[in-house]
Amino acid sequence: MIVMGYFFAKLDIIDAAASRGIGLFVFNVAIPALLFKTMATMDSADVAPWSLWAAYYGGIACTWVAAAYMSRFIPSLNYSGGATSAMAASFGNLAMLGTPLALAHFGQAVALPLGLILSVHAPVLWFSATLHRELARHSGHFSLRKTGQELISNLFRNAIVMALLVGSLWRFTGLGLHPIADKMLTMLADASVPTALFALGCSLSAYSLRGSSVGMFALISLKMIFMPIVVFVFSHFVFKLSPLWSQIAVLFAAMPSGANAFLFAQKNNEGVPAISSAIALGTGLAAISASVLLYLMDVGVI
Repeated sequence: MIVMGYFFAKLDIIDAAASRGIGLFVFNVAIPALLFKTMATMDSADVAPWSLWAAYYGGIACTWVAAAYMSRFIPSLNYSGGATSAMAASFGNLAMLGTPLALAHFGQAVALPLGLILSVHAPVLWFSATLHRELARHSGHFSLRKTGQELISNLFRNAIVMALLVGSLWRFTGLGLHPIADKMLTMLADASVPTALFALGCSLSAYSLRGSSVGMFALISLKMIFMPIVVFVFSHFVFKLSPLWSQIAVLFAAMPSGANAFLFAQKNNEGVPAISSAIALGTGLAAISASVLLYLMDVGVI
C-alpha cells in the first residue's frame, strides 16, 4: 500500500492536492473515528497508562538526550542546542505508519495501548522541542506563557488529540454509542489502515534523499535502533508491561521519524536536508525492520 501510494504520486495519477486530501482524511476523520470509538466504549478499569507511558516516554527521554549531545558534533544538525535533532530522533511516524501496522497485525486489541501513547505523543514532544529550542536560543528571555498558549492552540486543532479527549469524556457520560453512530464510526475506522498507508506513500514522494548523509544516518540509528532497544529494556525489565502492551511500545519506538519532525525543522529552518532524508530513507528501511520486528514478536523473542 505504501509503495502503491508512492508510485501513484510519482506518476501524477494522484496529484499533490489529492494526496493532501487523502492525508487530511486520515488525520482528521478516519484515525480520529477509530480512537474516539475506542476511548468511548472501553472499560474505564482497563485504563492504567502510567507504566506504559513511563516505558515509552522514558525511552524518548534517553533518545532525546543522546540526540542533543550527538548534534554538537554533526554540523548539519548543530542547531539550537540540538532541539531539532532531538525532535527528529524521538518523534516517530505513529499515526500514518505505526497505528495501521499495529492494527493490521494485532487487531483491535491494541487500540487501547496505541491510543494511550498517541494521546500525549504530539503534546509532549512539541512542547519539549519548543521549550528546548527557546531555552537554548533565548535563555533569560523565554516566555513559558507564550509557549503554553501556542501549544494549547495547536492541540485544539489536532483532530487525533481531540478525538481521544472527547471520546474519554463521552465514556464518562455512560450513554454508550447509538447503533447508527457505532456503525458509521466502524466504517470510518475500517478505512483508517489502508488510507493511512496509501497516504504515507504519497507523502514520501515529496521528500528528498539529498541531505547530509552523516546527520541522516545518525538520526535513523537513534530513532530505529537505539530508542526501541531502550524501550524494550524499560518495558520488559523495569516496568514489566504485559506482553502485548510491551510489543506495541517497542513497535512504536522502532517507527521512523515522522512528518512532525520535518514540520518542526522546516518551521525553524534548521537541519531540513538531513531530517527530510532521514524520514524518506527511514520509512523505506522500515519495510524491512518492521517486518523482522513483527516476526520476532510472533515467535516470542520480543
